[in-house]
Amino acid sequence: MNLLVVLILSLISILFLLVGTLIIFSTHNNKNVMTFSVSLGFVVLILLGIMHLIPDALEFFKDEFKNSTSYLLLVLFTFLGFIMIFLFDKFGGHHHKHEHEEEKDHSLHISIITCIFLIIHNFIEGMTIYSTILLNYETAVILTLGIGLHNIPLGFTLSSTLNKIYSKTKTLLFIVFIGLSYLLGAIVAYKFNDILTKPLVLGVALTLTFGMILYIAIYEFLPLIKEYKNKKYVLIGYISGLILMLLTIFL
Repeated sequence: MNLLVVLILSLISILFLLVGTLIIFSTHNNKNVMTFSVSLGFVVLILLGIMHLIPDALEFFKDEFKNSTSYLLLVLFTFLGFIMIFLFDKFGGHHHKHEHEEEKDHSLHISIITCIFLIIHNFIEGMTIYSTILLNYETAVILTLGIGLHNIPLGFTLSSTLNKIYSKTKTLLFIVFIGLSYLLGAIVAYKFNDILTKPLVLGVALTLTFGMILYIAIYEFLPLIKEYKNKKYVLIGYISGLILMLLTIFL
């Protein structure tokens, strides 16, 4: 029964991702929409880490260690997460090509890194949803709605880059696959509940993810935003991302 509820909630989370994707499709990757979506995604990624991942990770660490040790672990694993993506970036390689190929290669690069981050992030949130269901169904539904709100702008950003490389069908399949990581996380939590839901394991996973977010935001999204000439849409994206993430506080 609990897994059935998780399945339903996971499908809801996927639908939120698809909302962002369908908006991008309907606007045909308009340059202003791209500017808006990347700017919004940048704010959402940063605030997701600051407002959700870091506080949750600290709470998990403090269940096991003293405050000073908890903060030390937070810094250590954030740095490790940052370095992991840096090494992936360095050895995965950007190749210098002519402008069109370079833009396409950059979009592919951002998409791959963002997909990795989202799969890890969604996997952990799937575990969290399952754990919440064990306590209270109503709380799990509210948590899912909160997750869904920040999935919309992530759907914007990811689909706008993926659709530069792949067809709409493939882009939709990627989004659905990423969304299914919620369900995978819940199933793994169900099977290995005693090991994977330990505070230390969850704290490390969340903090590594935050380090990955920092790298994506600083070295992938920010350079794109600086290149955009229409700063009005950048500002609108920033404000929209801030409003969406503030809404998640109340859910």
